[in-house]
Amino acid sequence: MAILKKITVIAIVTIAFLSSCTVNEIHEEYMNSYTQNFTVFQKDWKIGTDDESGDYFYFEFREPNLTQYIYDKGIMIAYLQMNDGNLTPLPFNDYWKEGDFMWTEQATVEFRPGYVTFILKYSDHASDVMPYYDYRFRVRFMW
Repeated sequence: MAILKKITVIAIVTIAFLSSCTVNEIHEEYMNSYTQNFTVFQKDWKIGTDDESGDYFYFEFREPNLTQYIYDKGIMIAYLQMNDGNLTPLPFNDYWKEGDFMWTEQATVEFRPGYVTFILKYSDHASDVMPYYDYRFRVRFMW
């Protein structure tokens, strides 16, 4: 009889414990991604004049894989590919010096469904001299 009471008590405690626990519902999530490389050649930069702070350079790529869904639900990470093959995330600032004159160059990116736009801004906002190099970028889209 004592054993039956112990078993009953253990069963009641176990049932009470298990019924007070909540089971988290598990949702399987699948990560989709793709990577796209872009090159903006020195001659292809365009001059933008719609920024209150001054002129800048930009180049816009048509990217049909950047859908409204990816834009709304995903993330886009952009990098500047350096000459040694290393990647540095955007925005990226670099500093230039010619003689006694120094200025800052900022490379950045903007996204909208169907398009990726790369932007170069100089601290002096001068647009009379085009960027010196071809710029290579890499963008990772994840959703």
